[in-house]
Amino acid sequence: MAVDITIPSPGESITEVSLSGWLKEDGTYVEKDELLAEIESDKATLELRAPASGALKIATKKGDGIKVGAVVAAIDTSAAKPRAGAVVTGAVVAGAVAPAGAPSGGNHVGAVAPAGAPLPLVLLG
Repeated sequence: MAVDITIPSPGESITEVSLSGWLKEDGTYVEKDELLAEIESDKATLELRAPASGALKIATKKGDGIKVGAVVAAIDTSAAKPRAGAVVTGAVVAGAVAPAGAPSGGNHVGAVAPAGAPLPLVLLG
């Protein structure tokens, strides 16, 4: 089931707000009441919090002008919560040395990421 996230009214006579930015990424599992985004009007800055736990599905982007009451995202409450202590696979240690002749870069097994490069992580559940 999906639970819509709508823009609340920041005050009387305000009909539109601007989305300052999302604090969570699309598809991220969020907990109820977790801070998701910030919205601004000419009078106030407000926080958008998760109305339920589940997977976040974002429908708007940073900087969008949005009418009060509009749906900006939804939470898929049927999404499974990732297990605590889930095994992380596919990670490569930055600066590690691969055996001679091993492939480098891309998504190859045994690939080596340059020092300081972000590492792709896959959580298996």
